[in-house]
Amino acid sequence: MIKTIMNYLFSLKKYFLLSVLLGIVFYSKSFAQVELFGLGGYMTYSSLTVDSGSVSFEDGINYGFGLDFGISEEYLVELNYTHNETSARLRRSNESDETLFNMNTHYFQLGAHYEFRHTNAQKAIPYALVTLGATLFDAKVVSLKDEWRFSVVLGGGAKIYLGKHIGLRLQSRIMMPFTFSGGGVWCGPGGCSLRVDNWTALIQFDLTAGIFIRLGK
Repeated sequence: MIKTIMNYLFSLKKYFLLSVLLGIVFYSKSFAQVELFGLGGYMTYSSLTVDSGSVSFEDGINYGFGLDFGISEEYLVELNYTHNETSARLRRSNESDETLFNMNTHYFQLGAHYEFRHTNAQKAIPYALVTLGATLFDAKVVSLKDEWRFSVVLGGGAKIYLGKHIGLRLQSRIMMPFTFSGGGVWCGPGGCSLRVDNWTALIQFDLTAGIFIRLGK
């Protein structure tokens, strides 16, 4: 039942994010500012140590979008979504390699965004970012179920205004999904099964660039 509910909620993610976005835009006069943004870039993965050796994930392109709405001159609340496609490989202790499965990674995050703003006329604004939320590891194998994990993301970057309401956004982040005990990989005639449950089992990094549009003031 829980899995069915989570899959249903995931299938509605686009409609949920769109509803939140539209709601904030329509009520943007209540906030100092609202910013919509889209980003694209490159994501890297750490490897996992398991009973049979280590599991590595292919680095690759990621993309995302989100919004920030201001609650003061420097502080904003940020809601964002990030997507990446990867594949997992098992490197056994005897140095042999085996492809395990393909996987989609989805990040749903909410948190604080702080701008190091000195004047209203400032064209380049550094910022720091701390968000919390959920990460979905969606393995494209029937034998593996989807895994939801609590995650923390730390990041920073800069916004460079090209005009009064539009600019470039450059960003880097460290992304940390948390899990909780042991782990392992089991392989047999029917394929391989992966279980990973140790603290901060998988760390990811991303470097992205994109465009933001500022509404309101």
